[in-house]
Amino acid sequence: TCWNCKTAKIPSWVKEYGDAFWAMNFNEFRTKDKIDMKDNTIGCANCHNPETMELVITSIPLDDALKRQGKDWRKASRNEMRALVCAQCHVEYYFADKKYAADKKPVFPWDKGMNPDQMYEYYKDKGSVADKGFEGNFADWVHPVSKVPMLKTQHPEYEMWSDGVHGAAGVTCADCHMPYTRMDGKKKISNHQWTSPLKSPEGIDRACRQCHTDKTADYLKGRVEATQKRAYDQLMVTQDMSVKAHEAVRLANAWTGEKSPEFEALMIKAKDGVRKGQFFWDYVSAENSVGFH
Repeated sequence: TCWNCKTAKIPSWVKEYGDAFWAMNFNEFRTKDKIDMKDNTIGCANCHNPETMELVITSIPLDDALKRQGKDWRKASRNEMRALVCAQCHVEYYFADKKYAADKKPVFPWDKGMNPDQMYEYYKDKGSVADKGFEGNFADWVHPVSKVPMLKTQHPEYEMWSDGVHGAAGVTCADCHMPYTRMDGKKKISNHQWTSPLKSPEGIDRACRQCHTDKTADYLKGRVEATQKRAYDQLMVTQDMSVKAHEAVRLANAWTGEKSPEFEALMIKAKDGVRKGQFFWDYVSAENSVGFH
């Protein structure tokens, strides 16, 4: 499954092994007869038609997710594709429970929508959790303190951007992270050194100041960092609250004294709050813009 975002060879491997590929041992494909780790990394073919160089989607999980939403990337505009190619990897996903899809196949939880509330609802009937109040929920792991079935967010940059001001304005991933540059001072191309534009004043000029023409590089960098500081500070507060919530559930689980008739229902509600709260915290923590997207 992890190879999905590590090489351009996925389509050929899935063609050879079918859906059984997703649950195969990662190390089976590290041998020289399977892959050249130097030449077969993420490359041009992941995002471009090798004959025309047009943008394409080669990610099977993304293609599947779009189909379930009734969308066809082949009909997308070029501007939409300048973000969708990044959505092949920079997204939230999970390894499918074999009851619902090919075992361990990566799935994007977008069927109900792409914000964290909608994803949380999606996960309620895609797994094998047997705990009372969570029957059928999907869980990546069980918290060792509270024993709550938990979700582990990956890196939902595309989803965060989709809900953000830049996504709403039609500014794509490539506009900021692959700004145009001149090759040999002549040909205009997208810079394929994927990075943050904040790393240099030149990067800010080529990316941010193409729209924010009336602002200086220092001003724009300061605005971004101020937003990130607010998000980071709140992450620190909420992660402390999450730790305390897990401990509160642990203490309640261990309680052997007299209990209210509503004790079980209240415990389910508390556990759901812990599960949802940490999922929301992780949605921001695991996303790589520190709240800016």
